[in-house]
Amino acid sequence: MVQMDYAMPETRERLNLYLTKPLADELRRLIPARERTRFVEEVLARELRRRKLKAALKASAGAWRDEDHPDMLTGADIDRWIEEQRKFGTRDWSEEWGRDE
Repeated sequence: MVQMDYAMPETRERLNLYLTKPLADELRRLIPARERTRFVEEVLARELRRRKLKAALKASAGAWRDEDHPDMLTGADIDRWIEEQRKFGTRDWSEEWGRDE
């Protein structure tokens, strides 16, 4: 099940959606009537998150330039960096990222 990041219960809103008959038939066949809304909501939430991530990745394309990181040009360099980071454990990045989490 997809986790929703809601602090409080959300107000539900009714939407009328049109599906092709074969898709609607398959939905009815595979998902019990009382589970369809939750199923569609989970699938829609997952797809919306995927699209937001895709947009963020597209927007950040080119942010990393090899010439800015000469110490990480090879796989061995990256492996060494990962091992160094693991030695220090996890770090709280909330201040750098502007979040209090």
